Amino acid sequence: SDAMSLMVPPAEDELLCGSYAESESSARSAMIVARGGCTFERKALAAQALGASALVIHNTLASRYSLNETTGEPLWPQDKFDYDCNFGQATLTDSDMSALSLPYQSYDPNNDSRLSGDTDYNLCVKNDPSFASTCSSQRCLLTGRGNDRGNIACCAWDLHVWLYSDPSISHQVAIPAIFITMEQAARLLADLSNNAIHLQVGIHSRPRPSYNLSAIIIWALGVFIAALAAFLSAQDYRDHRKPMHPLPSSSSFAPTNERTYTAHQPSTSNSPPPDSLELTPLHALGFIVMASSALLVLFFLKIYSFVKIMYAFGCSGALTQVLFFPIYTKLFTSTKYKRYMSQVCINTPLCEIGAVSRIEVLSAMSGYAIGLAWLILAFTLRHPENNVFFWVVQDIMGACMCMLFLSIIKLNSIRVASILLIVAFLYDIFFVFVTPLIFKGQSVMITVATSGGPPKADPSWCEKYPTDADCQGGDPLPMLLTVPRIADYQQGASLLGLGDIVLPGLLLSFAARFDEAKKLVGFMRTGSATPTNRSPHTCPPDSPAGRICGLLCNGGYFVPLVIAYAIGLLCANIAVYVMNMGQPALLYLVPACLGTMVVLGKRRNELDDLWHGPKVIRAADAMVYGEEEFETPNTENTLSEGGGSVGAPLGTVEEGPDGDVPLLSLT
Repeated sequence: SDAMSLMVPPAEDELLCGSYAESESSARSAMIVARGGCTFERKALAAQALGASALVIHNTLASRYSLNETTGEPLWPQDKFDYDCNFGQATLTDSDMSALSLPYQSYDPNNDSRLSGDTDYNLCVKNDPSFASTCSSQRCLLTGRGNDRGNIACCAWDLHVWLYSDPSISHQVAIPAIFITMEQAARLLADLSNNAIHLQVGIHSRPRPSYNLSAIIIWALGVFIAALAAFLSAQDYRDHRKPMHPLPSSSSFAPTNERTYTAHQPSTSNSPPPDSLELTPLHALGFIVMASSALLVLFFLKIYSFVKIMYAFGCSGALTQVLFFPIYTKLFTSTKYKRYMSQVCINTPLCEIGAVSRIEVLSAMSGYAIGLAWLILAFTLRHPENNVFFWVVQDIMGACMCMLFLSIIKLNSIRVASILLIVAFLYDIFFVFVTPLIFKGQSVMITVATSGGPPKADPSWCEKYPTDADCQGGDPLPMLLTVPRIADYQQGASLLGLGDIVLPGLLLSFAARFDEAKKLVGFMRTGSATPTNRSPHTCPPDSPAGRICGLLCNGGYFVPLVIAYAIGLLCANIAVYVMNMGQPALLYLVPACLGTMVVLGKRRNELDDLWHGPKVIRAADAMVYGEEEFETPNTENTLSEGGGSVGAPLGTVEEGPDGDVPLLSLT
């Protein structure tokens, strides 16, 4: 607000607790009044009636005392809430007490001044000179307790407090009100009493951004990681297609109805990693059972520190494989140290580790060093998520974990995808929205995600004692991506769970592998990865609408599913702000991604093949990894983008007699 002159309450109502008729004042002014005597809202209503444009309430020692209306005995300040003897304590003699007017029946500035400051005028400093250095507020409160030497006084808290409303007041308070500490009030009142100073005040709120940019960043980060991890999961198919070269069709060794190609023979070097896993319906159900069990164990046992340790070591391995090993391999390939770094330096049968090269050791040292540094910060900082190194490394580790997961775990049919995603969809809804009805208002998902839920203690108490057990909690578990709110003094962060990336990411990975498998098998048939048999849908040519139509109706599945994932995640973020509460992202992602896959498959007459497991993926796996022959009938199970006949020799693709293109065999 604009600058205002500062004024004090009427002399007959120095605590501003009376009732006044509404009056208007042409001059803008702010009224300053001591705390105590009545509620904050009562003071604000009185100041408004007296024509003040704003109210400044300052803390006092006197406001911490009151009288029992029945007995007339003083009610002393409360230990830990109003004072703490651990930060300073002094014993006041009877002669010291005579300098005070007791009990506190009204605001007496003399009482506050005799118990404030860093000089001997402060009775606590007079009796204990160390009090001024141990007590940060340099103010003390009488405790109502004594010993053989006199009355005990302890260090007073001097902090900001919330200006709570008064439910008994029905009138609307329209002026702003703020609370200042005793230290701030001392400086302000000193300037006000100096007639040589023309004092003006202004009330300003700290600026906050109108838009939460971190929510946009976390959305873009989630879409990018899901798309990249899914795209890379099909890299084997792309790599296998590159070395293929068509031979001339006029070769005397090739029949006229065959096209012949040279390609690398499948070998053990192209075999899928031994720890890769193709999910089945049983795996999908088991995954949800294990996830639910783990969630309930964390909810009841509260072993959140154990989760941080396991996550740090797991992600360190992901950093090693996904980030550091490729970087070091690329770095040393072009140097004279290539042969040296590729040499085996460790060979041990322990845990089936086997031979380990120097570059693998260097990658592991780098990955686990970063993970250990992150773990140390997780246990030593009170709110580590506000540390830039911590949350950046956590996001990188999470991204690497998602990429490693999607490179190992595979879906080969949307039947399994439907079971997994629908059960996960119900799992999310149950643990977010239903469990509060079972566990007395506690959401299992939110409680676990925030390391036990928000602190149980009052914010004022936690400001005094941040290490108290009731002040713990609220920090998110690390199994998520996080981006702190940008330029927001109230802090906070935008979060996205890794499960909201990898579970829909399995479907995106399936779509990417299906598209690349069709290109690979189509190349073996025609010499080109461009589809030869398009869907019957016609789109307007040479126009943006036509290109979009072609992408959605006649193109692959991967790009439309990435778009669907982005839209679903955007809807989840919008729902967070509309409903002002956390949302299970799978509630929006599962219908968007799975629905898109089903609709496109139906329009392209491929839904049945997608549901039971596309034969083209089996054929591509056989070509890349040298798997056993896949027996398929020569009719019905056709490939829209080419294939080869079962039983044909390696390097040849034979068209079926009816134009159908059965699968390729590598026997």
